[in-house]
Amino acid sequence: MIQSPLHTIRLRLGILCLTLALGILSFSCNKKELAEVKTEIKNQKPILSLSTSEANEIKELLSTNEVIQISFEQHKNKADNAIKNSIKVPVPKDPGGGYTHEKHKRNYSDMYSAGISYIITKDTKYSKFVTDMLLAYAKMYPNLPLHPKSKENHPAGKLFWQGLNESVWLVNSIQAYNLVSDAISEENKTIIEDNVFKKVAEFISVDSKKTFNKIHNHGTWAVAGVGMTGYVLKDQDMVDRALYGSNKDKETGFLKQIDMLFSPEGYYSEGPYYQRYAMMPFMLFAQAIQNNQPDLKIFEYRDQLLGKAVTTVLQLTDENGAFFPFNDALKEKNYLTSELIFASNIAYTYYKDSSLLPIILEHNKVSISGAGLEVAKALKDSEPKAYKKVPLLITDGNNGTDGGLALLRMSNGKKNEKITSVFKFASQGMGHGHFDRLSLFLYDGKQEILQDYGAARFLNVESKKGGRYLPENKTWAKQTIAHNTVIVDQTSQFNANVKASSKVSPELLFSNLKDSNLQIVSAKEENAYEGVKMQRTLTLVKSQTTERPPFIIDVYAIKSKETHQYDLNFMYQGHVMEANFEYAKENTLSALGTKNGYQHLWKLAEGKSDNNFATLTWLNKNSFYSISSLISSESEMIFSRLGANDPNFNLRNDASYMVRENDKKDHVFVNIIEPHGNFDPKLESVQNPHSDVKNIELISSDNNYTIVKVTFKNDDHYILMIVNQEHDPHKKHKITIDNQVYQWTGNYNLKTN
Repeated sequence: MIQSPLHTIRLRLGILCLTLALGILSFSCNKKELAEVKTEIKNQKPILSLSTSEANEIKELLSTNEVIQISFEQHKNKADNAIKNSIKVPVPKDPGGGYTHEKHKRNYSDMYSAGISYIITKDTKYSKFVTDMLLAYAKMYPNLPLHPKSKENHPAGKLFWQGLNESVWLVNSIQAYNLVSDAISEENKTIIEDNVFKKVAEFISVDSKKTFNKIHNHGTWAVAGVGMTGYVLKDQDMVDRALYGSNKDKETGFLKQIDMLFSPEGYYSEGPYYQRYAMMPFMLFAQAIQNNQPDLKIFEYRDQLLGKAVTTVLQLTDENGAFFPFNDALKEKNYLTSELIFASNIAYTYYKDSSLLPIILEHNKVSISGAGLEVAKALKDSEPKAYKKVPLLITDGNNGTDGGLALLRMSNGKKNEKITSVFKFASQGMGHGHFDRLSLFLYDGKQEILQDYGAARFLNVESKKGGRYLPENKTWAKQTIAHNTVIVDQTSQFNANVKASSKVSPELLFSNLKDSNLQIVSAKEENAYEGVKMQRTLTLVKSQTTERPPFIIDVYAIKSKETHQYDLNFMYQGHVMEANFEYAKENTLSALGTKNGYQHLWKLAEGKSDNNFATLTWLNKNSFYSISSLISSESEMIFSRLGANDPNFNLRNDASYMVRENDKKDHVFVNIIEPHGNFDPKLESVQNPHSDVKNIELISSDNNYTIVKVTFKNDDHYILMIVNQEHDPHKKHKITIDNQVYQWTGNYNLKTN
């Protein structure tokens, strides 16, 4: 474990005093020596992430440790390139993606790389670069007004359009200063500290007090930046405000954020995309706390929760390493980002969690820090292997009582590939949350099959609304219809009201993700629509036939005293191959509705059928997929595609397939989602392109039980029995229907041939 540099000094002082007390002192412990120790303590440079001794060890390993060499050379090359160019600190004027915005981001990144380069090489050209850059900021920052392009609904910064970026600038810049401070004159230190770091910290923690005390990722970056600055400037008041909030009453601040933003498993309520972003300030500040105030035992806080948060966010990724894209997420981000290099390195160092090494090895670089040094040495003896992703139930809410997520994972029969279904029954997720309760999305290996749209945004692309969230993020991406769940009366959950949805959460009813043949989760939502109770049970089943991949039985039961229109929409990825029902294509395109996301869907076709189930089959890459839905002659099957009422072409042209039930009070949607067959374009070979489902039957559904039977063409059948209330894993159940007795113990049962 990384120790505070003060630890050695305190130990030395303690030994001196103990030896003196025992009367066996072999040399004179005089006032002069004690004074020298006190002076050493006073002048000791606080360490944020890298001590001089650790830097020296890294320098020694550069010729023998490849990952250390690669990681350091990236910083050195970046710093060398920055030094070749003249220092520019432009007056802020542009929003995200604009020149001044990106230049100030590059400046803090270049300073950090130069700081790393200096402490390893001791070449003063690097410390001079950081010094000169900070002196330039010292001339400009004190007189800066608020940014002229302030971001709507967010407090402005001075260097940047939003205060969040100001905090990120501080987190990086104070580290750079800390690394080179021993090469800066006292005069310049005073100028830099008074006119840059104290001013920025004051702006963030005093002028922007509301954000500083916010339980949110913006607040996390703010307290991390101010707290780390407090350690470097030896300002304990600044540190305490960061730890305990502006009033130092522990109602806000860093510790309160750990208390409120994470569930007991380490799930961050805004979702994995934002958890990835927030883990960097959480872990960097925690490391600084450990180095400077080890008595706080920050990495033990709340049952080692910071370590759990790192492992949880890594599990919340698909087979490509990309974060599951629910809430305001961008699909391109994966666990190879710089934020998780820092976070995973620190987590390994303090928790010695060897399960993290495959991820770190895949990064192929480490942070140049004490934590990175520990990891680089561990990697020398680590064999390359895949990171193990497992079925997982993750609760939401700081007490684990605000719903959660279920990751259903099962081998698809191909080497090292899994069927992965994400079932989301979590809380709103604050302002970045979507109205998507009881939603699911599906992956087959690395392919996305049923999608969550994520965010409608082109980050930092100035031509797309300055890189901000697009209007369609509210009108489409957040709306319920975008999320593979039921929409009632063409209205989004909670009428798309964040405050209303934040007051209540879905409820987990039961789950079992440990059975190798079956993984099941059931949850209910009774507040999203007034007077409408919804329960969805998702079951991933290993087929009795070895050639058939696992399939999903999706049972969505709805109860209401009033009649409603129920739409279950699936946002599928791929090209339609066939359907077992007739449908009529629209000759003239019109929108599917006028609001709540419906206005963005072109209605392409509509069908009906006298069969008792409707099957749609599509091709995604080289595999076929089918949804078979229990229907009646009154059910409507609707094909649509994104793009209506989208004048600036902001939305993707994604396809969707809807099963609609009109004028219903109670209704049970039963859907079988199956991967099957393959297509080899090189060999021009097709295998098993048709659905294997022969029949779907709803045997019974009432307040107590729902029983569904699925039969495949080879006459394999599966009878799923679900308990709807009074859940108890030990309770015995018995029901007789048409002289057939169904009995079992627990909350569910799956009976096969």
